[in-house]
Amino acid sequence: MASSLSQKPSCPVCNRADQVKRLQAAYEAGVERFSPPSMPTGTVSMLKYMVAAILMVGIGAFFIFVLIGSGGTGDAANLIQVIVTLVAIVAALILSLVAFLRVVRGDAESQQYLPAYDRALENYNRLYYCARDNVVFDPQTNKTLTDADLTSLLAIDKTPVEQPPSSSATLTHK
Repeated sequence: MASSLSQKPSCPVCNRADQVKRLQAAYEAGVERFSPPSMPTGTVSMLKYMVAAILMVGIGAFFIFVLIGSGGTGDAANLIQVIVTLVAIVAALILSLVAFLRVVRGDAESQQYLPAYDRALENYNRLYYCARDNVVFDPQTNKTLTDADLTSLLAIDKTPVEQPPSSSATLTHK
């Protein structure tokens, strides 16, 4: 029984298995059109928030050094410097929080597509390629696939997924 699991299926076109290989092996051998589905990732830019936060921290550090170096400039000037320094530091923290929340939201959006990615990867791992006939086939159905069929099997649907209603809402309406 173990030998039947390790045997390659025969091609539905030529009915031979000597040139049959998994899609992954064909891709690794240089057939670029058989690339595996790419994992969905979030692409959220944090650069403008982080640059603004660094500038705010720089302003705060500048005023701290001015405050330390000024010695006896007066109480009103020192109070203004302390307030500006605190505002700059709080603004930097708020910008960092906004950037972090954007990244978390981007990751949550990417996770919506993981079930579709898993299905596409299962399909990819199931398919075989016959180099003799230059065809991709599904051993479960023993049928060849066109490039359009292959693309649709390996596509990850990026349309927004409706979230199911939370179970807590249904529990409160007994």
